[in-house]
Amino acid sequence: MRHGHTIWADTGGVAGSTDIDLSDKGREAVRAVAKTFHSDKQFTHWFCSPMSRTQETSSILRSAMEQTPAQPLPKIALDKRLVELNFGDWEGQTWDQVHKDSPDLLHTWGEDWVRRSPPNGETFGEQCQRCNQWLDSWLQAVGTDQDASAMVVSHGGSIRALLCICLGWELSDAMTFNIDPASLCWLQQVEVTGPWRVRMINSRHA
Repeated sequence: MRHGHTIWADTGGVAGSTDIDLSDKGREAVRAVAKTFHSDKQFTHWFCSPMSRTQETSSILRSAMEQTPAQPLPKIALDKRLVELNFGDWEGQTWDQVHKDSPDLLHTWGEDWVRRSPPNGETFGEQCQRCNQWLDSWLQAVGTDQDASAMVVSHGGSIRALLCICLGWELSDAMTFNIDPASLCWLQQVEVTGPWRVRMINSRHA
């Protein structure tokens, strides 16, 4: 699940690695999605980016799910490999400011954002590498447990990265689909060693 709408979202603020809060609109949207989870929905693992916006999203979701739990929810594991792309020197500015102050750098980055980074930031390829490291570590931990499942509360860029990794899509295609705030994506392996399959992308209903 991607975190909800933030207090910077409507201002065009660049908030990759910057820690910002959810807006009231974001909290309301997360609550709405949480209500669609059935009481028997279970996860064996629960992961969350350590940013405030993802932790609060996770807390809201868990609060709703704990109203009628079939069994206790797993403890939250915070993992910094799931954080959003680091936009470097552009963090804390608005995209309008970046367009005005650094048009050439922005253009150069936009031509190949998979392999190029904002000044002192990271590339999308690097974001994919750390997301892939997280995925590999979780898959190794669960081994052959066919009942293993995980809720991952993260960011738009990290979810795009995981979709590309699991489904074998070109990284350059990561911006060809939407990952809206407070939306769900669901991937499944029918067999432990089998391919990943898409159950839903960018949904507001579990």
